[in-house]
Amino acid sequence: VECPKQICFQYLKKLHLNKKYFNTRHNKCYCSICYKPSEPKVLPVVNPKYTVPIDWVSFGIQVDKAFASNNQIFKKWYTTFYGTSKDKLNDIIHNRFIPFPGDDLLSGRKFTLNLPDQHHIYTSPSINYSSLDHVSPADKVDINNQWYDFQVVLQCKQNPAYIEKKSSGKPNVCNLLPDAKIQWKTDQRSSVVPCSLLIRATKRSTV
Repeated sequence: VECPKQICFQYLKKLHLNKKYFNTRHNKCYCSICYKPSEPKVLPVVNPKYTVPIDWVSFGIQVDKAFASNNQIFKKWYTTFYGTSKDKLNDIIHNRFIPFPGDDLLSGRKFTLNLPDQHHIYTSPSINYSSLDHVSPADKVDINNQWYDFQVVLQCKQNPAYIEKKSSGKPNVCNLLPDAKIQWKTDQRSSVVPCSLLIRATKRSTV
């Protein structure tokens, strides 16, 4: 077993995201070397519980300090995950909040998602659910002559008001949290704040 931190960092550099988006003091690796198997796999921060992103590498994102302080997001808001793809990352992080489908972004582009529901943001307290292939598609990349599948998920702080919790319809997708309340949705703007970019690297045996 080898720590994936450097591999994920090399992938992060390939994404060409603005370095000022990130706060390296909050970087953390959750591989079996850095995060011991005896440590919790579920954390009850504030409540409700959320899954620890085991096998992922976390890169801290700068959040708006005034907004975070005024709303006490690190004390009172829930921790959730938002699965996405590499091509959406720059627009989302630059926006400071998870946008709604159809939103006009600060970049001047329109945020597009191929979802039947265009009026809600979908998140989950489960990293397993948020990293399903259709939510967080794998990106095949060669790093140091080894092919990897990389996935990206944003760890967020989410306003607990106006969250609707429902079943995923995919039993057993997460063995740590009950399926009945694993899919969350909200129609509230500025209510989901990305605070970390999670990257997972999986070695490919064949190209």
